[in-house]
Amino acid sequence: MWHPPTNLGSKVVTKNTRSQRLYSESITRKKSYLRKVFLKKRKTISINSYQYSELIANKLMCFINSNPILKKSKKLGIYWQLGSEVNTKPALAALNDYGMKIAILSSEKKSFKFRKWMPNKNIKKNKLGYKLEGPIMESPDIIVCPLLCFDKDCNRLGRGGGHYDRLLRSYPKSTKIGLAYSQQLAKEVYSEKHDIQMDAIITEKKIYLNQNDSKESLK
Repeated sequence: MWHPPTNLGSKVVTKNTRSQRLYSESITRKKSYLRKVFLKKRKTISINSYQYSELIANKLMCFINSNPILKKSKKLGIYWQLGSEVNTKPALAALNDYGMKIAILSSEKKSFKFRKWMPNKNIKKNKLGYKLEGPIMESPDIIVCPLLCFDKDCNRLGRGGGHYDRLLRSYPKSTKIGLAYSQQLAKEVYSEKHDIQMDAIITEKKIYLNQNDSKESLK
């Protein structure tokens, strides 16, 4: 009488595990390539980018003002420009005039915190970004993020450290907005389960909305 091999299940599991590992390695390589390409592209754009940053700031304010829920938002967390990222100074000036309570992302040891910001506040550069002193902002209504590239479905690719994904996971109810130049649009960014999708991405030309978003604030 024929008996099936007793280790068949283990062979299937091993094969599936190997396939998953190879798939993961392939995605990692593709992301690494995108980071190199778009970092170089972003550096080129940012040489004369202040006008673009002003246009992006204007679109951000229009987006907030035109949405009934976002218009009621009182607290916003945002980044301070690092390298070739979209310059947030025009947005900060507009948000401050608007009366929004603002916090800047502060990198502190192994964690990131949003600390309350006011004009002329001292901000110090460190290895991971910038650090500032002051009270922590709890649960910002809106979080504004930088990115290296994005796709039309509002998937974001960052520098690769996973810092923003871990941070954003802590604020599930916050509306998440990415700032980018239109030339940072990619066909695909190979998003994975741990990558946090943006609710909207704003460029100097267009506002991209996450069509799968369940948030009431963007309906």
